[in-house]
Amino acid sequence: MNRKKILLGIKIFVAISLATQLGIFFYTSYQNGGISFNIPLKGMSFCMLGIAFFLSWFEGPITGLRIYFLMRVINPRITIITSIKAAYANIFMGAITPSQTGGGVAQIYFISRDKISYAQSSAGSILCFVCTMFFLITALISTAMFHSPTMGHSLQLMIKSASVAVGVTTLIFVLCMFFTHLINNLKFTLFAHFKSKGIIKDENGKIEGFLKKFAEGLLNCRESILLMAKRGKMALIVGYLFTCLFFAVRLIIPYFIITGLGGNVSVADVMYIQLFITLVSYFSPTPGASGIAEVSSLVLMASFVASPVVAIYTFLWRLCTLYVNTSIGGILLYRELKTSDSA
Repeated sequence: MNRKKILLGIKIFVAISLATQLGIFFYTSYQNGGISFNIPLKGMSFCMLGIAFFLSWFEGPITGLRIYFLMRVINPRITIITSIKAAYANIFMGAITPSQTGGGVAQIYFISRDKISYAQSSAGSILCFVCTMFFLITALISTAMFHSPTMGHSLQLMIKSASVAVGVTTLIFVLCMFFTHLINNLKFTLFAHFKSKGIIKDENGKIEGFLKKFAEGLLNCRESILLMAKRGKMALIVGYLFTCLFFAVRLIIPYFIITGLGGNVSVADVMYIQLFITLVSYFSPTPGASGIAEVSSLVLMASFVASPVVAIYTFLWRLCTLYVNTSIGGILLYRELKTSDSA
C-alpha cells in the first residue's frame, strides 16, 4: 500500500471536511444574526446523544462479522479479529479515497494477513459488495413506495430516480454474472476491431491491460457467487442480514442526534432521507464524500434541524457515522503497516 497516497488522501479529507464544517458554521451563524459560540444546552437530551455515540461503535464489529461469515465459506482460516480489523481498514481507506475505491483494497490486504490468498480475499470482498448492492436495491425500492406528508415532491422524485439508477446498475451486474464469458469475448472483439481501424490507439497497452483486469474481475466475481450458491447459501443470507443491521444503525443515528438536540422528528422520515444521502456519499468523487455529504445533509435535513444547531448536528452526525470509525481504522492500518515493515 502506497503510504504517500494514503497521507495525501488524509490531508485532502481533513482539509475538505474542516473547510465544509467551518463554512456551515459561518453560514448558519450569518443566518441567525452573527457569529456565536454559545451552545444552546436548553432542551438537549444528553441521553439521546449518548445513544447515538454508543451506536457509532458498532459499525466496525457488525461489518467485521459480515466479512467473517462470508469468508468462512471461502477459507475457514479467517479469524473474527482479522475480519473486524479488515472492516475498520475498509472504512478508513474508503474515507480517504474517491468513491470509497480504496476500501476494498484495504480489506483484502488485512484478510490476506491471515495467510489467505489474494484471490480468496478478493472473493470475500466481492461478496460483501454484492450484499451491499442488494441491500441498496431492496431499500430504495421500499422507500420509493413510501409516501410521507412531510416529504416534498422533489425529494420523493429524487428517491425514485435513485431507485431506478440502482435498479439498472443491479440489472447490468446480474447480466454480467449470467453472461460473463460472452461479455468478455464481445469486449475484446470490439477492442480489436476499433484498434485495427485506428479508432482506438493503445501503443502502451494500457487499455488492453485494463480490459484484461476487468475481465479477470468479472470471472472472479462470478466464481465467488457460484461458490456461495453451492456451499454458502446460509452464509450469504447472514451476510445480507448483517448488511441490513449495519445500515439500520447508520440510518437511525441521525434520529437520536436530532432528538438529543431538542428536535421532534419521525424515525421513518429521517431514515428515508439518510438513505438518499448515503447513496450520494457512495458515489461522491471526494474522499469520504467530504463536502458533498455535509452540504447534502444541510439541504435535505434543513426541515428537521433547527437553524441554531445545524452546525452542531452536522459535526455530530459525521463524528458518529464516519470520524470515530475512520480514526480506529487509521490507527489499526498504521500499526499493521508498521508491523509488516519491521517483520
